[in-house]
Amino acid sequence: MFDALHVPEVQDKAESFIRRLGQAVFSQEFRRHQSREGGRPAPSPLLSCFLDAFPHALARDQPAQIAKMESVVGLIISDLVAMSHQPGVNTGDILGVLHQLIHRFNSLCLDDSWTRKSAGCRAIRLIANSPDFGRRLVSDREVDLVRNLLHILKDLPHDLPRNVEEVVNALIEILKIGNAHLDLQTDAARIKVVQLASVFVTELQSPNALVREAAQKCIQLLEEISGRPAGELLAPHRERMMLGIYTKPLRALPFSKQIGMIEAIRYCVGLEPPLVELNDELLRLLHETLALADADDTQLMAPRNTRSAAGVEIVKLRVACIKLLTASMALTDFFSRQPATRQKYGNILFFDHHF
Repeated sequence: MFDALHVPEVQDKAESFIRRLGQAVFSQEFRRHQSREGGRPAPSPLLSCFLDAFPHALARDQPAQIAKMESVVGLIISDLVAMSHQPGVNTGDILGVLHQLIHRFNSLCLDDSWTRKSAGCRAIRLIANSPDFGRRLVSDREVDLVRNLLHILKDLPHDLPRNVEEVVNALIEILKIGNAHLDLQTDAARIKVVQLASVFVTELQSPNALVREAAQKCIQLLEEISGRPAGELLAPHRERMMLGIYTKPLRALPFSKQIGMIEAIRYCVGLEPPLVELNDELLRLLHETLALADADDTQLMAPRNTRSAAGVEIVKLRVACIKLLTASMALTDFFSRQPATRQKYGNILFFDHHF
């Protein structure tokens, strides 16, 4: 059905036909709702079949095809929203179809291929910006949408796509739309912000640097939205986060997980006020971090690692260690009492301070 849009000879006719077909399918669905007493019935096979075509239409590789499909799907959504003004069609009818549609877009985000993940991300932004209903839809499904977009970042292929920034932008956009008119004087709104913060706090220690950066950006946005410092938003989740870090010996973990945990503590130390407390657990972790920074490459590499494969990760690990030790100086004089290590990594300290 949608593939006909890529045939120049019939492109205009195909677009007109698909829009009319959508209007006919939606009208029939709304008549089913009107003729049935009680709750809204399950989607008809006809509606389900029509909506199942949307993920197929949007999952394209060619930029021109992507733009065309997004344009047509956007028009169909606009046609659907416009039907809310017709007699006998209410807000719940429109929202019911949009929820069915966003469920399919969410499924795209969980697919294996980057083409389909990327399509899911773009489709979510498309429906989130639909007139009149976008904000309501995002508010109803905000946590699910955020989790699915984070999943895209966590499940990225090794050869990083160039347009990965669109996923982070989608996350930011969803948070802005879903919280645009949040009344922070109400308990429900305050609880919602803290609940959203709980989604991001667990990602601060992600082995994936992109996920960590995205989580920090989203927490910063929640700060701006709520007018409350990040430490206050994350405080209800502190024990859960710290327990997962303090109970695991760093040296027993892969390099990427070590870096993620060290970066999470550094982020928490850098908050104002700091999210972490100066206690035995933190001092023990700082001792572990110092030991990692001072260890030789051969001590850090597992027998199964090759020098070329582990070399880059060891450099990243050392940089993370020194940055944490530097940041912790605001809480403790622990690192200031290590002149040999401070001198050894003087260049890292200099660049971290000045850049």
